[in-house]
Amino acid sequence: MATRRRTIRGVLPRLVSTLMAGVRWTMRHPRGLIALGVVLACGWTAWRSATTSDAFRITDVRIPAESHLSVPVSSLKGRNLWTVDLKALEADLKAQRPHLKRVRVIRILPRTLGLEVVERVPVAQLFLGGWHPVDAGGYILPQASSAPLGQLVLLKGIDSPKQPLKVGQANANERLSRALQIAEQLHRSPLLAGHRLTTVDVADPAQLTFVIDGDVEIRCGNDTQLASHLRRLRAVLQQVAKHGLAIRYIDLRFSDPVIGPRT
Repeated sequence: MATRRRTIRGVLPRLVSTLMAGVRWTMRHPRGLIALGVVLACGWTAWRSATTSDAFRITDVRIPAESHLSVPVSSLKGRNLWTVDLKALEADLKAQRPHLKRVRVIRILPRTLGLEVVERVPVAQLFLGGWHPVDAGGYILPQASSAPLGQLVLLKGIDSPKQPLKVGQANANERLSRALQIAEQLHRSPLLAGHRLTTVDVADPAQLTFVIDGDVEIRCGNDTQLASHLRRLRAVLQQVAKHGLAIRYIDLRFSDPVIGPRT
């Protein structure tokens, strides 16, 4: 305890000594302090002038036609461009359409406020009482249709009691993330060039299933085997096309892929 008290008593004198040395240095070299004061005064004067000048009175608010947002244009016009709280305005506009990816308000000198709206881009769809589009980040959009949208991949086997899916927000659902990653990998694969991905089913972790060209089911192993299975699939599809075979499924889990004919 005595050692601690001596340490504290030693720190305080050193701190006071350092402060006094700083004061003495400033008194001997006042130019630095004066320069700092001039800079601060000029900055304050410039800011004061900008926030009160009629040169920055808002005369125009640019709103994208497709934004469907209610922007308080009348209350914004006539205000000083620099006094508008952009973050608060962005938050108010985002609250009108929470499913938007981003809403940004920008200053366009000298007299304009601009609005930038970024929509979420659906990459797939899943069924939750209706077919909902979902973006690459797992955000399930609120609009739904009774029938699947033809241009979007169907994701199946997503349901998980431990991680229920929620519409109108991003979902940290492992199955959904896996399905989206696999769908992206399949879309990008040159080995499936000329074929349309229709469905990705991740219900069974050990057996990935996807559908191409509307009704041809492809059965694979787990995710780590997907790349090698795609290479084998390409060779099988080439043989199918060459011989004009009508097939229902291709099972790639065996050394010799199994082809199920269409009956």
